Amino acid sequence: MGTIYHSFPRRQTDFTVIKMKPFAPFFGLPLGISSTFWFIMGLLRYITERISLYRNRGKKVPDKYVSNQIAAIIPAHNEELAIRKCVAALKQSLRVDQIHVVSDGSTDATADEARKENVRVSQTPGVGKAKAIMHAITTYKLFNKNALIFIVDADTRIDKLFIKRALPLFNDSEIGVVYGTARISWPDHIVPKLRFYYVAYRERLNRMLQYFFAYGQTWKYTNTTYVIPGFCTLWRSNILKKIPIDTPGLLIEDFNTAFYIHKHKVCKIGYNPDCIGWDQHPETLSDYWQQVRRWNIGFFQTVKLNGIWPSWYWLTLGIFTIEVFLNSIFILCLPMLIFFLLFKDSPVLFPAISGYVEFYKLLGPFQNVRLLDIFMSLYVFDYGLTVVIGLVHRKPQFIFYGLFFFIMHYVTSLILITSLIPGFFSKSAGRWTSPKRSLEQMSVKM
Repeated sequence: MGTIYHSFPRRQTDFTVIKMKPFAPFFGLPLGISSTFWFIMGLLRYITERISLYRNRGKKVPDKYVSNQIAAIIPAHNEELAIRKCVAALKQSLRVDQIHVVSDGSTDATADEARKENVRVSQTPGVGKAKAIMHAITTYKLFNKNALIFIVDADTRIDKLFIKRALPLFNDSEIGVVYGTARISWPDHIVPKLRFYYVAYRERLNRMLQYFFAYGQTWKYTNTTYVIPGFCTLWRSNILKKIPIDTPGLLIEDFNTAFYIHKHKVCKIGYNPDCIGWDQHPETLSDYWQQVRRWNIGFFQTVKLNGIWPSWYWLTLGIFTIEVFLNSIFILCLPMLIFFLLFKDSPVLFPAISGYVEFYKLLGPFQNVRLLDIFMSLYVFDYGLTVVIGLVHRKPQFIFYGLFFFIMHYVTSLILITSLIPGFFSKSAGRWTSPKRSLEQMSVKM
């Protein structure tokens, strides 16, 4: 965030100082080395794949696998409101005997509701998501009977074309797992509601992750995925068998599966943005905080477990992690910077803050940052991006909600920094508490 000075000689002793205006990235996805590089990789992937489709038009290659070879596993904890819709969505593509629900430590009617859909239902005593998945695999001997294992979160409704679009990716023998794109069930509304403010914020982040990272990282020539989202993931059985998804001490398994695959060079990871899982997002600040904190802690636990190894994977992940951390620290310090800029020329009028102002002046570069610079780089650009995403995805309400996303930038930065210590110095049993489910989100047609 400093000012960069370049000196160009006019004469032998005459110099002009050019002040470059600073640029502050928006939270979560700083527009820096990482996002720019992966966005370019995504464009190259899109272009090359479209050229390949044009050249091979009219040539139909039969899929190596068919839907009858899939076993779906739904780990669920207190999901009586969502489980039947999750199962019903899967039944559009799979038979009931292919669907396995594991009610893990549920104290509600999750198991009973699932049985109403005539699928296979078992129960575990609160062992955590990963162990619940392994319970289903072991109990029904799914590795032996099925070529593919489909892991689906209980609040996710799989699009009826998900499997059809995912199976062709497995024609590439190097692809061992395919994950989908999270979409939200966006209720139509005119009057803004606080709970949809949180939903809109998460939806914007998901779209940015898709555009700036996921698509480019899952290109077969880059293969550098940092996380395998566990909400809807289709695995080759012989690959999943090699992955320690129930590793003790981890709060979530999503990061560890990606780390393990890259560290041990198990396979490549596939992604098709048209493979859609309709997901639910938190509608309260408390649920948002707990969910994001769980993800952050899970990431740090995974880093501690796997360590750092010389690789292209860690080079790109390291750069991205540093960018996010620096950006989060900047966001958290931003109120102090704004305070300084407001009163840096008025220490006489405000003697109580004179020491504070003098301290900030010692930092040098911030003396040349203007409030207008911060407003344009942090707020206007960020808001403009939100508006574009809202209009492209036919959610015009983003035009209003996006005006206040800067609050969530600060909250999310705070969650990240406060997750660092528990992430590196705590262990978890893998148990989870789902956010409160929204009947309004579940009622929206896919």
